[in-house]
Amino acid sequence: MKSCKKDEKKYLLALKAKPNDATTHNDYGTLLERTGREEEAGKQYLLALEADPNHAAAHYNYGNILCKMGCKEETEKHYVFALKTEPNSAIIHNSYGVLLDNMGRKEEAEEHYLLALEANPNNAATYSNYGVLLKEMGRYNEAEKKYLLALKSDPNNSIAHYNYGNLLEKMGRYNEAEKQYLLALEADPINVDAHYNYGILLEEMGREEEAEKHYNFALVNDPETQRHTY
Repeated sequence: MKSCKKDEKKYLLALKAKPNDATTHNDYGTLLERTGREEEAGKQYLLALEADPNHAAAHYNYGNILCKMGCKEETEKHYVFALKTEPNSAIIHNSYGVLLDNMGRKEEAEEHYLLALEANPNNAATYSNYGVLLKEMGRYNEAEKKYLLALKSDPNNSIAHYNYGNLLEKMGRYNEAEKQYLLALEADPINVDAHYNYGILLEEMGREEEAEKHYNFALVNDPETQRHTY
């Protein structure tokens, strides 16, 4: 916390000296966002864009803020602006792919995942997100390959293990699915989604008492948790 306060003072001093420095506004915004001050962070990103309308990082970061607020169309505008300046950014293509998937534009989402992997072939998050898309499109074998590539890049990626577990459960491969959920929880013991979906799997396997423990953990740690549908 002390370190964050020191960093904040540095940014404020830098902006006092150069109030129209887009990069400083953007970097200050990222600090504010990391400390949960998202509304203030958004203002800094806007100031960065006022100073430099082509600042790719500020467009991307402000887009992420808007995405959390559910403003999908506005988010897309900022991702598109960011990609005009940084057309080979793996992280922007990946995030844009997630957005397009959530908007139901599956084919466009796939295009951006492929561009993200072209820019960075070792990005576990992109492989995992792409796997989710392929599963939604019913392309299970392709999805499995993407999850395996994700875990090759990052063997301890809890989200990739969790997503792979979902796929295996959907395919009826319950024992393999259980292994992936356990690996997901080993990597991140408070992964609420993994606890809840592991509970669903255990219930389907007739292990109700074990399932209840995982349901309870999920509900205590996230009261908004709802049963996932496949």
